[in-house]
This record gives sequence, structure tokens and C-alpha cells, in this order.
Amino acid sequence: MKRIRNTVVAGTFYPGNKEDLKNMIEGFLDNARVPVNSAKNILGIISPHAGYMFSGQAAAYCFQAIKDKDFSYAVIIAPSHQFANFAYSVGDFDAYETPLGNVEVDQPLVKELLSDPKFTFHAQAHLMEHSLEVQLPFLRTIKPEAKIIPIILGNQSLSNSRNLANTLAAKFSDKLDKTLFIISTDLSHYYDSGKAQKIDNLTTDVIEAMDEEQLWNLIKINKCEACGFGGVMTLISLGRILGYNRAKTLIYTHSGETGGDNSQVVGYLSSMIYK
Repeated sequence: MKRIRNTVVAGTFYPGNKEDLKNMIEGFLDNARVPVNSAKNILGIISPHAGYMFSGQAAAYCFQAIKDKDFSYAVIIAPSHQFANFAYSVGDFDAYETPLGNVEVDQPLVKELLSDPKFTFHAQAHLMEHSLEVQLPFLRTIKPEAKIIPIILGNQSLSNSRNLANTLAAKFSDKLDKTLFIISTDLSHYYDSGKAQKIDNLTTDVIEAMDEEQLWNLIKINKCEACGFGGVMTLISLGRILGYNRAKTLIYTHSGETGGDNSQVVGYLSSMIYK
């Protein structure tokens, strides 16, 4: 019997009905205008993970950017919002359910990662987590045949991110032309829109500078905020290791602009790392 990770936020974060979800995502993608760039040169994207009514249009920008990339594997790195008693938890399922159809897990690559003692499988961290799930309907829309390697980060730190980047570089260096990395994160939380934009502008500047150490230092003193900063640092470090040394913000917005309440907003970034 197949082990399926069932949806937990379908019907709340995004439509649970297949046709409604399909129409929503296709509408977002149609509205996303991205710079002309060779998709094959993109190593990975940074995508938000709030409800689609707030961050779906922003997420569409990075997925539109990689729509024409010919990849077979998507390594998704997302933060745990409930658990932090582990470094890296790899989703040891056969597939993840979405209203658009199941997204298959690449079991050989998952098993290969789990053979490394640094990696474990904390089932509860995956079963309850929305940050990885909300990336899947977009992925299923643009590349339905792609298989995923789902990674949840628990203890986020610079050393853990660099260790993960080194491991991923070694595991995927021979299949980079068929691999995409998806980083799930929102930015600042619950400031008024003016303060949020100042904090988030600094965060995006550091990302564009490809400086994971500076991002870590600013996170520690609360000058930058990103709930998935561990994944962001991983992608920056991975990019520098593999020669993808450029980062570009495709769009920045916040929930005040999409939901109308500017008193306590959440920041959303859509970005890509490329060469």
C-alpha cells in the first residue's frame, strides 16, 4: 500500500476543489510577468507559503520563471512551524496528495539522504506542516511529472544550512540540469506595513548580495526576519558552491497589499538564484 501524505490545508490555504484551484493558479501564472531569462540557468527559487488569497500571486512569479526549465527532481526545503528538535527531516512517503493529483516522491533519493545519519524522518513534522504543502499545487501545475525530495528544517542555523548545502551539492552535482530547489519562506510578521517593508527590504538586499552569513547575523539581532531563513541560507550557500552566484527579486509584496489590512502584515518574497 502506498504511503500518502494527505493534505491538511486544502480548503483553507487554497481551494480544495480541483477546478477552482486549477483556475486560480493558472490565473496567477497568467498575471505574473517575469524578466526574460534562460530557465535552465536557474538553480532554485524562494516562494512564500501563506494562504493563496494573500501570497499566491507572489508565488506565481517564481514558478512562472521556472516554467520552461526541464527538471525531473524538485528538492523542497521548508521550515517546521511546530517542531525544532531535529536538523533535517526528509519526507519518507510515496507521494503527497493535492487536489490536482498526487505529487510523487523520489524514493531512491530520499532513501539515499536517509542513509546519512544527519537526516531523519519525523513524520509529525510533515503531517501537520503547511509550508511545504502549499508549494505542491504550483509545482503540480507547471511540472506534473516532477518528483520531489521533501525536506523540513527543524533547528535552523548557519552551520546546519551550510552542512545541508554541502550534502545537497554532493548528492545532486551530477544531475543539476534536471534538478530544481524550492525554498519556502515568508518574511517579516505582524508589523505595520511601513516597518515591514523596511525590514524586508534589508532581507531582500542581503539575499541579492548572496551573503548567508550576513543574513544569519541580522536574523540573530532581529534586523531581518524570515520564518524559513534556514532554507534561504541553504540555497545561497548551495549557489555559491555550484557557481550560481546571482539572486534576483521577482516581486515583493505583503498581506496589506493583498488583503487590505496594513496594521499587521506578513511579507512575501518571490526570488530566484541563477547564473
